[in-house]
Amino acid sequence: MALDLEVKAEFDLLKTALETKTASEVKEQMVAFETKLADSDAKTQKAFETKLAEANLAMETKFMADIKAVQDHADKLDIRLKNVSPTNNKGQENFDEVLKTAILGKSKEIEDFRDKKTKSVELELKAVGDFTTSNVTGGNRYGQVFAPQIIDLPSRKVHMDEILPGGTIGAGNSFTFMREVGVGEGEIAPTAEGVLKAQFDLDLEEATVQVETIAGWMRVTRKAMSNIPGFISYLQRRLPQKFRNVLDNQILYGSGVTPNIKGILTAGNFTASTATITLPLIEKIISDISRLEDAFQRSANAIILRPSAYYSFFLNKASGSGEYDLPQGVSIVNGRLFFMGIPAYASTALTGTDYIVGDLEGAQLLTQESMRIEFFEQDGTNVRENKVTVRIEGNFALPVYGATYFIKGTTAQA
Repeated sequence: MALDLEVKAEFDLLKTALETKTASEVKEQMVAFETKLADSDAKTQKAFETKLAEANLAMETKFMADIKAVQDHADKLDIRLKNVSPTNNKGQENFDEVLKTAILGKSKEIEDFRDKKTKSVELELKAVGDFTTSNVTGGNRYGQVFAPQIIDLPSRKVHMDEILPGGTIGAGNSFTFMREVGVGEGEIAPTAEGVLKAQFDLDLEEATVQVETIAGWMRVTRKAMSNIPGFISYLQRRLPQKFRNVLDNQILYGSGVTPNIKGILTAGNFTASTATITLPLIEKIISDISRLEDAFQRSANAIILRPSAYYSFFLNKASGSGEYDLPQGVSIVNGRLFFMGIPAYASTALTGTDYIVGDLEGAQLLTQESMRIEFFEQDGTNVRENKVTVRIEGNFALPVYGATYFIKGTTAQA
């Protein structure tokens, strides 16, 4: 400021000299003014450069102080994480790596700051080992590793809808069919020429079975569907298993009272075995085959047993040698047991000691709407609670065309 006043005073003297003094005196005054002005410029420039250097130093000092503060805070964070976090976790990074990543990401800004092109630089340091549900599939349990699928409960290996003939049925609540229930009156007979021919009739009855619905539903959260590994595939696998177990029970034991299907082993749809209860199982089965084909004139084409009864035949021992030997009339073809050439099936669909010798042409599982799985968000309070309703449903009818197609026996011997 003092230097500026001196320059102004010298300028005023120069102005006065121009008005009152000779040319030589004015020239001397001009030289003096230029000297003062040059001195003023040099000192001003030096003062400016000094102030600029001081400002840059202050900014650099503050920047380094900020970096040190972040480093100190991160070191403490790193120590805490090492104390509580498992080792060898790929999601865990030490602070040096985090800082290095942050610096590399801001390298251009740091260069500009170094070259005094900018006044500040900002580093974003993400929390070390910060896991969310998007990092660990299956939940927020830090460090856990989840299997890619849910382990199911044991499931039935053979279902009745795999054994029975199938078919489809159109729209409607019931299925009606005609069946023969007796031999009728009269009979066809040889007839001599010119003689009145024999008259006969057939005894038929109309039978109706209802189309019944098997269904169920459950609610799941969207978070469970998103975060539990293999949850959707689990539902698509497990729900049909549960559904078919219920369908099995209906096919065999359904009461016939709506909404239940009338099952094969419900009164009126089967004939009880007459084999002596104390006989070995193989003899009971052969006795029932004989009755089905002889007395009822059906074609036995399936034997259904509980697995325990089915596999008991593999434990049969020959008399005398004691070697394992299948009973007479029992054979194995491609891993399946055959009784007198008739295939046998092992299924837990049967309960207790029941077994069946049957002609499968005597029943048919008709499907109106096949089993289907559907997902609904617009149900109840789902939208507000972030849930999804899962429904499984199917519509079926089971006509059994007569009681003489199936014989029900018991594996018990007392």
